[in-house]
Amino acid sequence: MFKKFSQLRLKSLRQSLLLLFCWTILPLFLVELLMIVLEPYLSQGLYQYDPDLGFKIRPYANGNNQFGFNDRDYPLQKQPENYRILILSDSFNWAGGKEGNYTALLEKQFERYYQKPNVEVINAGYPGTHTGEQLALLKKYALQYHPDLVVLGFFVGNDFIDADPNRKRIIVNDIYIDIDKRKEVKIFGYPIINQSRFLLFLQQKYKIFQEATKAKQHSVIPSSSPYQFQLVSNSSLPEKSPGILSLETFLDTEKTRLDFCKRKDLQKGVWNDNINYIFQSIDEMNQLLKQQNIQFIVAIYPDEFQVNPNLLTQITQTHKLNLANYDPTCMQNLLIPYLKTQQIAYLDFLPQFQAEQKQRLLYLLQEPHWNTAGNQLAADILFNQLLEKTQQFFKRLPPSSNKI
Repeated sequence: MFKKFSQLRLKSLRQSLLLLFCWTILPLFLVELLMIVLEPYLSQGLYQYDPDLGFKIRPYANGNNQFGFNDRDYPLQKQPENYRILILSDSFNWAGGKEGNYTALLEKQFERYYQKPNVEVINAGYPGTHTGEQLALLKKYALQYHPDLVVLGFFVGNDFIDADPNRKRIIVNDIYIDIDKRKEVKIFGYPIINQSRFLLFLQQKYKIFQEATKAKQHSVIPSSSPYQFQLVSNSSLPEKSPGILSLETFLDTEKTRLDFCKRKDLQKGVWNDNINYIFQSIDEMNQLLKQQNIQFIVAIYPDEFQVNPNLLTQITQTHKLNLANYDPTCMQNLLIPYLKTQQIAYLDFLPQFQAEQKQRLLYLLQEPHWNTAGNQLAADILFNQLLEKTQQFFKRLPPSSNKI
């Protein structure tokens, strides 16, 4: 009798396990498989997979151009009487939208100066990329524009930190996933990741909801972000963006960037692989452009904690840091001597941003990008630096092409 009862229990357990498998595990497996196979076709968000870059912006999504850049379309073959500038960078080329970004403002400044659109400024950048990935972008897409000058916009906040030589950043469910490009495995031409796409999807939605809730709670009261309200005497309310972070997340992000500047870590060579990869990428970019007789300049964009002393104080107080253990401008101190050694022209935005920040806010509230004033200042700095190059170009044109 006991043996028969045990057999019935075992049979019942098997049936329960089978039902669990059929109703839970098998459907989840099928969902996962479908997300791998169908994602390139079903996902029509801003991003799409690119086998060389890892990802790209979908062409003509949200008003972007044929390469997914935050700009209008330009003829690939430029007119001989026009001077063409290509600005290569990351998400800084997206702040302010298509018309309010510093690249568009710069083009308008040249048009006002010459009273005709004979200086083209092409915005060529994808968010979430570093210099090595921007080099690949330049080779595959941006050089098709045949520019006269390439400006590399280097953001000191994360370009060194993100520059893992083996990183390949792909997009899954419209979120960044970093994989090791040496170990990439593809099915149906699409990379496989060692995480559940379905769980990532759920985590993403929850994280977006959680962060949006925190940001709404913490940004409605000005005193919650004192680093922006105690800086200038005539400041108005800080400018916000749809991507505003909660104060906690923003300070954590800025603290991570400041961590790159730990004096002991720099002395120990903790970041040497990243630093050398950036230098190699800039050198390769410089050599590539020289071969095509294209001018090259590196524009160095500061992080807000370098510009805004109140933010730096708030980071150190919140995370109980000893500022003496950090060199907050270490990125410029690494990059500028290298550029000088290689005789690569550069433009350091830090001094002018520090001076201007005393009069007006230049960054978005709890968001690492420039606000309207910051984008305008960046355009002004580039205009003053590049005007002479455009004038030299137009002087060399035949008289019939050089009339204003």
